[in-house]
Amino acid sequence: MSLENNRTIAKLNTWLRLLIKANGADLHIKTDSRIRARVKEEIVLLSNEVLDSANMEEIVRILTGNEYETFLKEKEFDGAYTLDAKHRFRVNIFMHIGGYAIAFRLVPANIETIEALNLPPALHKLVQLKRGLVLITGTTGSGKSTTLSSVIEEINQTHAYHIISIEDPVEYIYHDSKSIVEQRELGSHTESFSRALRSAMREDPDIIVVGEIRDMATAEIILQAVNTGHLVFSTIHTPDTRETIDRLIAIFPTGEQNRVRNTLASALEAVISQRLLLGADNQMLPAVEIMFKSPHIQELIRTSRDSEIPETLDKEAAVYKTQSFNRALYQLTLEGKITEKQAYEYATSPADLKVMFTMSAEYEKKKHQNEHLQELKLK
Repeated sequence: MSLENNRTIAKLNTWLRLLIKANGADLHIKTDSRIRARVKEEIVLLSNEVLDSANMEEIVRILTGNEYETFLKEKEFDGAYTLDAKHRFRVNIFMHIGGYAIAFRLVPANIETIEALNLPPALHKLVQLKRGLVLITGTTGSGKSTTLSSVIEEINQTHAYHIISIEDPVEYIYHDSKSIVEQRELGSHTESFSRALRSAMREDPDIIVVGEIRDMATAEIILQAVNTGHLVFSTIHTPDTRETIDRLIAIFPTGEQNRVRNTLASALEAVISQRLLLGADNQMLPAVEIMFKSPHIQELIRTSRDSEIPETLDKEAAVYKTQSFNRALYQLTLEGKITEKQAYEYATSPADLKVMFTMSAEYEKKKHQNEHLQELKLK
């Protein structure tokens, strides 16, 4: 490695350490621009240093390594970067009108528990599943990978299973406990999700983890896997249960959609959808919609009545531990963890949430108590 490379890496490592010190999630660098980061929900200035095209070219070459020529052809690159033993980053490099741009996402070294992540205790039910499909959904940056890792790690600690994980790139690192876990990375260990999935079904797995459902080929093999009795976990970029089902079905040609809908009705064990909010204590916390399979949910999926799912989740909460996004936001507001204004901003249906607040005697009582406390503080 040249002296210039050493200097370039030293600069990059300095910015990554500044990100960690600021408790940030993402580092953003691009040609002819100052260094910025996402801290909480905001993009903030991290350093006044400006990278010219030569600097960015050097960083891109270092990060892509032997895949540099492939990156030049495809214009995009997914990979990982290790700062030290405690800090790894997911890396995405892309080209835009100004040149190169790179996004680094911090991947914590430790896999947190469901409780430590402030996730609903109902997610422990996922650990007991034996077969079927479980989807963790949400927009980019909503914590899907973190939630998935907490569930897989709990399985690793409590069950003697064979787990095969196919990722792009590998983020959280699992260490064999009661289970044995093999992690395969696209590019390094396999050419595609679909190819690795076909191979996985011949490798005696109890659980298959697919980093993301991106195309019909991957979705089709996942459905085949669950139909043959496997338990499959995956993620998809959808905001809630209803859209998750619609998106999965829409991947397939029209003539195949009834078959896929019927398969999902029987095989879809759970959909966990989440959004991250900045809480009253200035920490990020998840609002989580939870769907577990029930006879009524199966019937709604089978008969294309997906619009009725959110209401059903709340009706079945006592028996199946489910909840809609609106119910999750309502509960966080009731507990004083977020404001009513935030709840409306993140609600799937603000109008329905307003009805929930208006009809809640418990919330009105809590609201009046808080107003009284504020009056006392002012005095």
